[in-house]
Amino acid sequence: MLGAVLFLIVAGLVARELRLHVWLRGTHAIRTRQKRWVRIELRRRVAMEHLPEHVAQFPVPREERILVGRFLGCILWHREESVALPESACTHLGDISPQEFDREFPAWARVVGGHAA
Repeated sequence: MLGAVLFLIVAGLVARELRLHVWLRGTHAIRTRQKRWVRIELRRRVAMEHLPEHVAQFPVPREERILVGRFLGCILWHREESVALPESACTHLGDISPQEFDREFPAWARVVGGHAA
């Protein structure tokens, strides 16, 4: 019985880790701080995002910043913030630098002067 419970706990943790790794695919680290076995990363994703139909009928350009805490490479926690980009950004999403809309994010999600919260 105890073995089955431990198996379910480990399987749940592995499934969570895999889901988070897939979710972070397509993001890029823009700031990393490591102390021994703990690493804090600020990651970003710039893309066209489908919002609920009552908000926007068509995909809109957005930048997402994700603060990720890892222990021995495993994701322990994450915090995310997303901001809308101007419609003109649609034509050059891949060319948008992290600093271009940095001021739109809270302090913890900024590249310059940001602090991990």
